[in-house]
Amino acid sequence: MVRVMLYPKMMRGIAWAVWLLWGVWETPPACAQSANGERIGVRIDTIILEGNKRTRPELILRELEFRAGDTLDLATLAETLERNRLRVMNTSLFAHSTIQIETLEPGDRLAVRLWLKEMWYLYPIPLFELADRNFNVWWTDFNHSLKRVNYGISSAHLNLSGRADVLKVNLNFGYTNRYEASYERPWFNRRQTLGFRAAVGFSRNHEVQYITRNNRQQFITDPDLWLRQRLYAHLALNWRRGLLTTHSFIVEYHHNRVGDTVAYELNPHFFGQGRTQQRHFSALYRLVTDLRDARPYPLKGWLVALELRQNGLLPSDDLHLLRLSAEARYYRSWGRRWSLELTAKARLSAPRRQPPFHNNQALGYGNDVLRGYEFFVVDGLDFGLQRTTLRLRLLDEYLYIGKWIPFAKHLPVRAFLALHHDTGYANDPFFAAENPLNNRLLRGYGFGLHLVLFYNSVIRFEWSWRSTGGGGFYVNYNSGF
Repeated sequence: MVRVMLYPKMMRGIAWAVWLLWGVWETPPACAQSANGERIGVRIDTIILEGNKRTRPELILRELEFRAGDTLDLATLAETLERNRLRVMNTSLFAHSTIQIETLEPGDRLAVRLWLKEMWYLYPIPLFELADRNFNVWWTDFNHSLKRVNYGISSAHLNLSGRADVLKVNLNFGYTNRYEASYERPWFNRRQTLGFRAAVGFSRNHEVQYITRNNRQQFITDPDLWLRQRLYAHLALNWRRGLLTTHSFIVEYHHNRVGDTVAYELNPHFFGQGRTQQRHFSALYRLVTDLRDARPYPLKGWLVALELRQNGLLPSDDLHLLRLSAEARYYRSWGRRWSLELTAKARLSAPRRQPPFHNNQALGYGNDVLRGYEFFVVDGLDFGLQRTTLRLRLLDEYLYIGKWIPFAKHLPVRAFLALHHDTGYANDPFFAAENPLNNRLLRGYGFGLHLVLFYNSVIRFEWSWRSTGGGGFYVNYNSGF
């Protein structure tokens, strides 16, 4: 058996060699040529999978854009194979993979061999997480107090039946008591186009953010009372007809409670009209088209996402708020080391009347953060956010860690030097009087070091400055799970 490893820089020489070798045959069985004689194709007779001890072959084959018997353009064969290898890696089921093309005896048939190293799927691990919005707020504003962490046990199986289905059970204690369970299956029908996710959870806190002043969260704490309680349920149906686009139809139920002191004295607008609870159903439609090469830290490709959310389906619901969100991301590489990331996101809300304070979050929450403004939140009905990052790859290696983690042995590590510039704006017609960053164009800029570990874990060390003055050093972490 002859093996030929394909890399982009080798493609031209391999193309000529294969063309000359097969050109001696009048009708080569594994070679196809267009009518004008300019394009040469190779026919893939079979696809061989190795290393998928638990993952079912049909799940892996579902991610590939070609099938056994298809003919692939020889000029772009290396790029096609690498693109499909990354599609399989984007399932988050594998720690490492290689792809190659082989000739099979008697020498006139071709096979694609995909070798996979499966992840450690079962994670029954102790839980230790920060209760605050990000590491920087916990470290500086709250003096890295261990009282503001959640601890407990998190049990997750990322490939329960071999179909990439995920079962998670979290039991959190400490700053926040949270108990939740979820199950997600990417497909359940024969055509592998329909999947679902179901989740239910309950959480409670002794502390609650009751208002925002000077764009900083203001908290009230009572160790003897649960000041905030939240019950939620979630059911989603996902339709993925092709490889790149997913439609999601989601129904949710939320029941939130807050302490009397918050609703009656500190902020009657928390749920609106001095209410101590808020109950409502929600319906969402989400459309995502994802052509990124590696989702945790992409270097090439693009993503477009649209979401339409209606909070409040019944006349008796305590909240009625319609929101439309749109997001676009674009990634481009130059050579082997340089890459560019462009991100834009916007949200609009209706009706244009004052929403409850609890539902007026905009910039500074979740992933919608301007770099340099990690310590601030900017509330509002609507917002826009643009992020630009220029990256230079410094390192791409495998470190041996078998002495400490026997099941992993090698740790893939990539390091990037990054320059960034962010711009954002939040429109807040109702709560802006005490918050000078609301209704104002904001910019943040700086540089940083990004580390990518195990393919899907990203740590960012960044130095950023604000157009409004000031700046500092910030740390952000995304585990990828």
